[in-house]
Amino acid sequence: MAKDETSKRHFFRLLRRTARGATVQGKVANEETLLWSSHDRALASAREAGESAQRIASSVAKHRGAADTLADRARAVATRAQDLSVNFQRIADAFGRLELVALNAGLESARLGDAHGQSLGLVADDVRAQTTRGAEAARELSTSLSEVGSEILQLNANLERTREASADIAQDAARVGGAAADAERALVELGERLRKATGTDPETARAIADATEHAKALVGALGTLSGKVPQTILVNALRPALEPLLRLLEERPEEE
Repeated sequence: MAKDETSKRHFFRLLRRTARGATVQGKVANEETLLWSSHDRALASAREAGESAQRIASSVAKHRGAADTLADRARAVATRAQDLSVNFQRIADAFGRLELVALNAGLESARLGDAHGQSLGLVADDVRAQTTRGAEAARELSTSLSEVGSEILQLNANLERTREASADIAQDAARVGGAAADAERALVELGERLRKATGTDPETARAIADATEHAKALVGALGTLSGKVPQTILVNALRPALEPLLRLLEERPEEE
C-alpha cells in the first residue's frame, strides 16, 4: 500500500513538474516551428522564382528565334519587292519608248496619206493604246511594290525593336534567376545555421511542438479529473500508456 502511495506521489510530481515547464518549452517549440515554417516557405518561393525565371528565359529565347527568322524573311521579301518595283519601272519605261515609236509611225502614216498610210496609222493607234495601258499598269505595279517594300521594312524595324525588348527581358530573367539562386543558397546556409543554433530541424521542431501540445492537453485533462476520480484508479488506468513517458521524465534531474 505504501509503495502504491509513493508511486502515485511520484507520478503526479513528475506531471506537475512537466506542467510547469510545458508553457515555456511549448512557446520555444512553437517559435522554432514558426521559424522553420517561414524558412521553408522562403526557400520554396526562391526555388519557384528561379524556375519561373528559367521558363521565362526559355520562352523568350524561342520567341526571339522566331522573330529573328521572321525578320530575315521580311528583309528578303522587302529586297525582292524593291527589285520587282525597279523592274516594273523599267517595263513602264520600255512601254513609253514603244508608245513614242507608235506615235512616230502615226505621224508617218499621216504624211503618206494613201491606203498604206491609213493601214499603218491604224496599227500605230492600236499599238499606242496598248502601250499606254501597259505603261500605266507597270507603273501602278511598281508603285504598289515599292509601298509593300516600305511597309515590310517598317515591319522589320518593329521586329528589331521586339528583338531588343526580348533581349532585355532575357537579361532581366537571367538576373532574377541568379538572384533566386543566390537566395536559395543563402536560405540553405541559414537552415544549416538554424540546425546548429537550435539543435532541431523542421520535422523535429514540428514533432516537439505537437508533443508539447499533447502534454499540455494531458495535464489539463488530469487537472479536470482531479478530485472526481480516485487517484488509484487514475494511476492504474494511465500507467501502461505513461510508463515510457515516466521513465523518460525520470532521466531529467529533479527541479528544486
